[in-house]
Amino acid sequence: MNDSQEMYLVVIAQANEDGINPVPVNHLAERLKVQPVSANQMIKKLEETSLICYTPYKGVELSPTGRREAARLLRNRRMWEVFLVENLGYPPLQADAIACQLEHIVSDEMVEKLSSFLGTPKTSPLGKPIPSNPMAQPDKPVLDAPLSMSNADEEVIVTSIHTAETERRFLNHSGVKVGSSLQILAVQSNGTCLIRPEGFPILQLAPWISHAVFVRLSTTEA
Repeated sequence: MNDSQEMYLVVIAQANEDGINPVPVNHLAERLKVQPVSANQMIKKLEETSLICYTPYKGVELSPTGRREAARLLRNRRMWEVFLVENLGYPPLQADAIACQLEHIVSDEMVEKLSSFLGTPKTSPLGKPIPSNPMAQPDKPVLDAPLSMSNADEEVIVTSIHTAETERRFLNHSGVKVGSSLQILAVQSNGTCLIRPEGFPILQLAPWISHAVFVRLSTTEA
């Protein structure tokens, strides 16, 4: 992933912090100072790598992988902001501009050492939260898996959808979209799923669609 692609993830995450989700394409184009057609081209590339999910006429959302990557980048940037302000005396806005460049070239290992040196700060000089280390192993890992791998009687959250636009519109209208809650009623051996989206009627999904809808499954410790 190049610097330009990383900047799109960062801007989407920043918009999410401001309560904007999905993020309109025009918002991205304005923030990144590019033409909407260029933003659309980049969105297509990012969607192909499963870093974002795009809904026509609404905007883009980060996939779980995209959220982790954006959190890593924001952590890097804001940690450097703290260092530049507290140790080198830079004004916060100037520190933010410099840190924006450093976030793309400095290793995660160095940032963790920087965090320890700074006393594990929680907010940036501009008052923004510093994300926790997304690479740290949680107590109960959260995995994203195809809907077809779910079990009956589970409740899952949709995290990403990797279908063509026509199928995605159908799923959206049926209550299956990123962030929606699904109750799994039955899963056949071939991947056919019978589900009840929250607030919507029962829906049967063919295997090729069930394989393309990813949901959040929490693993349990042995």
